[in-house]
Amino acid sequence: MTKQLDEKVKVTTRQHAEMLSPQLADQLREYFWRRNFMLFECLMKDDDHGPKGVNPPLIPYPPSARRSVVYYGSRTNGSYNHHNQIAKFKGQYYYSWSNGIRNEEDAGQQVLMATSSDGSHWSDPWVVVTSPAEDCVAHNCVALHATEDKLYQIVMTEETIHDEVATGMRRINPETITMDIFVSEDAKNWENVSTFGNKIKWIFEAPRLTQEGRLLCVCTTNGNGPAIMLWPGDDILEKPELISIPEPDGASFPYGESTWYQTDEGRIVIFWRDEAASCRLYVNWSVDGGRTFSVPILTDIPDSMSRLYAGRFSDGRYYICNNTLGTLLDRSALMLLISEDGFTFDKVYMVNDDPTEMSCKGLLKINGMQYPCCLIDGDKLLVAYDANKETIMCDVIDTTLL
Repeated sequence: MTKQLDEKVKVTTRQHAEMLSPQLADQLREYFWRRNFMLFECLMKDDDHGPKGVNPPLIPYPPSARRSVVYYGSRTNGSYNHHNQIAKFKGQYYYSWSNGIRNEEDAGQQVLMATSSDGSHWSDPWVVVTSPAEDCVAHNCVALHATEDKLYQIVMTEETIHDEVATGMRRINPETITMDIFVSEDAKNWENVSTFGNKIKWIFEAPRLTQEGRLLCVCTTNGNGPAIMLWPGDDILEKPELISIPEPDGASFPYGESTWYQTDEGRIVIFWRDEAASCRLYVNWSVDGGRTFSVPILTDIPDSMSRLYAGRFSDGRYYICNNTLGTLLDRSALMLLISEDGFTFDKVYMVNDDPTEMSCKGLLKINGMQYPCCLIDGDKLLVAYDANKETIMCDVIDTTLL
């Protein structure tokens, strides 16, 4: 029997990285189990007839958090709002995002920006980059990078003349993509000062400094797969080196939606969103400052296939903010995983799982709390995200209480 099976079935061994503590794995598993039973209103015990949910919740909320709405999208001011970016510049917080009329990646999409002194009270937004709708281009907010005296906005622009019967992102011709760097000294007046041309297809977070003082971020190239962008120093206007990353069998990283942190001993750890619907994160690492990387392997960290953000608190602990759910495209719960050493996560908090539903339908819009971009400022963690690709949100969390 075994011999016959071996002859007919190809047996492979895939590496797997366990990054959840047994206790946290059980906690997430029970949350996922109960949540889906409640979703389909399947009673599990006699007293399940009351309000849905568990009190106290299986996954706690941060003990101290302030939430604000930065921008309400509507049919009149643009119902598509997505691609959140946040940075601190000259003592103020700046929040930028993509704003479109109705659909994702459609003509007239522009980049907006708002500012705040405390992360809770935000100004009215202003336009950073725009084009007339008749130009048939979309501008995407893909990175916001601050230095002491300059604020840099990276914008991906693409033509939007497309076959309307094509599905998803296949509506867009990737050959039309350009990636440009805009700079400002006051966040109001912007100048296009540099370009990556059309070699870079997507990035989704600003480059950050490695321990060696070199900027690094993850990208997807136009035609050559995922890669690491590694600058020679801390000047974003210098030309970065491109380091190719092989996609493992069964995985897909087409949009550069990856994030990273560096451990005390210097290991750069990168987490990848998998578009092949594994509903788990992939991970790989570098031990030589980002010059070479291992092949990504599958982790046990759930992910509903959405953007994520990783980093370190001021006290040295590590975190991942993502939709920690093992159901494809379920972005209804945005969570924060915490690790002491960067390799085993043993604590989780619920950032936002409020019930929500979009008010304006549009291509590729989806319900839920999604696309976090995080900023550490002392003991504060600012989480920039959106609800339903429609409403722009910001939470300020006290990390000393986590």
